[in-house]
Amino acid sequence: MKASAYRLAGAVMLVASCSVSAQQSGGAAPDISAGKKRAAVCFACHGENGIAKIPATPHLAGQNRSYLEKALLSYRGGQLRQDPTMTAMAKSLSDADITNIAAYFSLLTRMDTGQTAVETLETRERIKPVSTVQYAAETTPATAPASPAMATNQTAAEPRTGDTIFNTYCTACHTTGAAGAPKLGDQAAWMPRINQGKETLYQHALQGIRAMPPKGSCATCSDEEIKITVDYLVAKSRE
Repeated sequence: MKASAYRLAGAVMLVASCSVSAQQSGGAAPDISAGKKRAAVCFACHGENGIAKIPATPHLAGQNRSYLEKALLSYRGGQLRQDPTMTAMAKSLSDADITNIAAYFSLLTRMDTGQTAVETLETRERIKPVSTVQYAAETTPATAPASPAMATNQTAAEPRTGDTIFNTYCTACHTTGAAGAPKLGDQAAWMPRINQGKETLYQHALQGIRAMPPKGSCATCSDEEIKITVDYLVAKSRE
C-alpha cells in the first residue's frame, strides 16, 4: 500500500474514531467543513493550508488534534496561555468550534497525490452515492406551506448590532492589528479607507481583502449585518 493510502486510511480512521468517541460522550463528531469555515480567521497568520505566513508563527498543518484543542481552550481561558491576538480570537469559539478547527488543521497533511487529507475527504463526500431516502427527500416538493406564524417569526428576526458582531468575530484582528488589520478607533489607519467611500468598504468586508476572509469569517452574518458592522467601525474610528 502506498504511503498516501496509509495517510488517507489514517485520516478516515481519525474521523471515524472521533465520531465513536463523540457518541460515547454524548457530544457531536468533528465537522471538518465547519472547522474550515470557522478557522478562516486563523488563515491570516497560520495560512489556509496550515503553513504560517508570518515569521515565528507556528505551522498548524498535521498537528495533533488533541494538542490543538488544548491550546485553544487554554487561550480561551486566558490563564495558562496568554497572547492578546489568540485570546481575543479564542474567546468567540464554542467547544464545538474548537473541536472542528483542531480536526481541520490536523488533517492538513499533504499526501503523495498532492492533496491534503481534508481535500481527499471532501472529494469522497462529493462523489459518494446518494441514498434512496436522501434522494426522495431532496426531490419531493414540500406539500404543506409554512404556517403564517413561522413566516412571521422568520421575517421578524432583527439583525445583530455592529458591536455584537465586532466583539464576536472581528476583535481578534481589529483590536490587535494582527496581519495588518486597522485597529478600532485608529483614525490614522482608518481615514484613508473611509475616504474611499462606504460602498468600497462594504465590498471589501463582504468579499474579503488581503488577509481578511469574506465577511471576516462570520459565515452566519447577512450582508446587512456586515454593513452594520462596517458602519460601527467607521463611527468608532471617527470619534
